[in-house]
Amino acid sequence: MISARHREDTKAQSRTNQFLRVFAPSWFIVLVAFAIRLWALGAQSLWFDEGWSWHLARMPLAEMALTTAGDRSPPLYYALLHAWIRLAGQSEFAMRFISALADTATVALVMAFAGALWRGGRNVAPAVSLIAGAIYAVCPFAVWYAQETRMYALVATLCTASSYALWRWLRDADGDRPDRSEPSGRRPAVRSLVASATLLGLAIYSHYYAIFLLPAHFLVVLIASWKGKHFQFSILNFQFLIAAVCVVTSLIPWLLVASTGFAYDDGFSFPLNTIDGRLLEWVRSLASGGLAHPLPAAWPWLVAGASALGVAGFAINRRWRELALMLALIIGPLLAATIAVRLVYPYRSVFHPRYLIYVVPTVCMLFGAAGALTVAHRSSLVARASLILRVSSCLLIGALWLPLLGAYFTDPALWRDDTRGAVQHVVEAIEPGDVVVMSRDNFAVTYYWPSEQASLLVALPPGLHGVLQSDEAVIGALNNRQPERVRLMLWQDDVVDPQRFIESTLWPNGYEIGEFNFARIRLPLYRVERRPIARASFQEANITFGEPGRDRLVLRRYWQPKRATAGDWFYAILEWEAQQPMSMDYKVFVHVVGVDGRPAFQNDKLPLNALLPMTRWQPGEVLRDAHAMVAPADLPAGVYRVVTGVYDPATGRRLPAYSGDRELGTAVSLGTVAVQSP
Repeated sequence: MISARHREDTKAQSRTNQFLRVFAPSWFIVLVAFAIRLWALGAQSLWFDEGWSWHLARMPLAEMALTTAGDRSPPLYYALLHAWIRLAGQSEFAMRFISALADTATVALVMAFAGALWRGGRNVAPAVSLIAGAIYAVCPFAVWYAQETRMYALVATLCTASSYALWRWLRDADGDRPDRSEPSGRRPAVRSLVASATLLGLAIYSHYYAIFLLPAHFLVVLIASWKGKHFQFSILNFQFLIAAVCVVTSLIPWLLVASTGFAYDDGFSFPLNTIDGRLLEWVRSLASGGLAHPLPAAWPWLVAGASALGVAGFAINRRWRELALMLALIIGPLLAATIAVRLVYPYRSVFHPRYLIYVVPTVCMLFGAAGALTVAHRSSLVARASLILRVSSCLLIGALWLPLLGAYFTDPALWRDDTRGAVQHVVEAIEPGDVVVMSRDNFAVTYYWPSEQASLLVALPPGLHGVLQSDEAVIGALNNRQPERVRLMLWQDDVVDPQRFIESTLWPNGYEIGEFNFARIRLPLYRVERRPIARASFQEANITFGEPGRDRLVLRRYWQPKRATAGDWFYAILEWEAQQPMSMDYKVFVHVVGVDGRPAFQNDKLPLNALLPMTRWQPGEVLRDAHAMVAPADLPAGVYRVVTGVYDPATGRRLPAYSGDRELGTAVSLGTVAVQSP
C-alpha cells in the first residue's frame, strides 16, 4: 500500500511541477506585458482625445455626467479617472496608468480564458494559455491603447472578463466541471451569469460599442444549446434572456438622456460606411496596431496563417463547440457593429477600429489554439515537428507584430500628436499683441498651456463639438482682442473649419508670416494690418457652371487680392451654391494666367474638402471655397489674369459657364493681379 507520506510527497511534487510549467511562465508573461505597457508611458504628450478625458475627469461628477450625455462615450471611465487623479495626480504617466493596468489584467484574462477552454481533454491547456497570452502581450493594437488616457483598454478588460464569466456559467451549469471539487448546483453558475451581465453593463457604460458583444453572447448561448442535431431550449436560455434584458434595461435611463449625443452631427459628411470597408479597416488595424507604419506585403498571409493554425488546433482535438464560441465572439461583434453603422449612420463618422478593441483578446486566443497541435509519437523528429507546430502562430504573429512594436517605441513619427512641443513652440514665440487661436477647444493644448497666459488663448468655435458655419464668430472674436499678430493652432481643421473661415478672414486683413507644423498640428502665423478686421470685399458673379437640366453650380461671389509678390502666397475665395443635388464630385481650378494664356501657377482641388463632397451639398446652401497657392519665386513681374472653372476629375471635361443665357466658355476670368518682384 502507498503510504500517506508518499501520497503527500506526490501531491507536493505535482504542485511544484504545475507551478513550473504553468504559473511561473504565466506570471512571467504578465510581468513582461506590464513592463511593455509601462515603458515610456509618460513620454508622449497628450493628444486631443486624451485632453478631453483630462478635462472631463476634473469636473464634478454631476456636471461630468451631463457633459458626457452629449458625447460618444458614457461616463464610467471618466468617473474612474476622476477618482484616480485625486490620488495619483494629473501627470501623463499617472493618467495613463489606469489603461496600462487594465490591459495587463486582460493579458491574465486571456491566459485564464484560453486555458479554461481546453481543460478536461488532452494536456494542452498550459501551452494554449501561454501562447495566447504571449501573443496578446506584444500586440501593438493593445499596447497603443494601453498607453492612452482613454477607455478602450478598460473596455477590452471588462468585455473579456464578461465573456469568460459567461463561459464559466455555461460550463458549470452544464455539469462540465473539470475539477469535481468545485461546488455543484445552480447557485455558482448563476453567480457567473450575474457577473457576466454586470461586467458587460459596466463595459457599455464605458463605451457604447460594447453593446455589440451582446449579440455574440447570444450566439454563444445558442451554440451551447446545440445537442445532437438540434437546439434544445432550456432554463439556461431563459436565464440568459433575463440577464440580457437586465443589461439593456439598465441602459435605458441613460440613453433617454444621451440619445442625441452618440451620433451628433459633425457638420460634415463621411464617406459611405460599407460593411466590407469597415471590416477590412478593422483587420488592417489589428495587423498594424493602428500605427501609420508600412505593413509587409505578406501581412494577410501571416494573419490568415495564424488563424488557420488556431482553427486546426481546435479541429484536431474535435473542440467544435469551443471553436464555434471563439468565432462567435470574433465575428459577432464585428458584423453587428458594421451592419448597424451601415444601416443607421451610413454617412457619419461613428466607426473606428478601436471601438471594437475587445475583439482583439479573442483573436489572440484563437491564434494561441495552435498550441493544441500535438502529435503523440515516440520519434524525436515527430516530437520536434510537433513543437514547431505548437509555436508556429507565435512565429507568424511575432514576425508581424514585433517589428511594429519596436518601431512604436523608437520612431517618433509613429507617436501621438506632439501637443506639448507645439504649445512650447508657440509660448516661446509669443510677443506683446499676439493672440493664439485654436480650432475648437483642444483640451490637450489647454493641459500644457501656461495658466498665466490663459487670456491669450481663443477657441473657434468654442466647445468640444461644432463646426464653424460662418465668419461672424471669427471676426467678432478677433475684433474683441484687436491683435497685432494671430498664431493659429489648428488640429483637424478640415473637420472643424472645412470652409476655412479662420484663415480666409485673415487673408484680406493681413498676411502670413510663416508656418511651422508639429505633425498634424498646423501653426500658421499671421500679421494683422487692418483693424478692426472686416469681411473680404466680395465681387458679385452669379455665373452658372453646367449644362441646362444637368448638374448646375453657381459661383455667387468671389474675392482675390489685386496685388501679389513672387515667392509669396496668393489667395482666392469663391462662394458656391448648388442649384440641385449634384451627381458627382467636381473639381474647381483657379489659374493665374500670363499674357500667353498659359497658367503661371494654379490650384486645383475638390471644393471645401473630401469630407464635404459636392454630392452632399444641400441645394440653395452657399459654401465658401478657399484657395491658397504660392506664386513662383522667379515669376516675372507683370499683370496676370485670374480664371476659374469646374471639371470632371475622371475625364478632365470642363463644365460650360453661363452668365444668364450668354455662354462664357469653360474658364471664367475673375479679374487681374499685379505681381511684383520680392
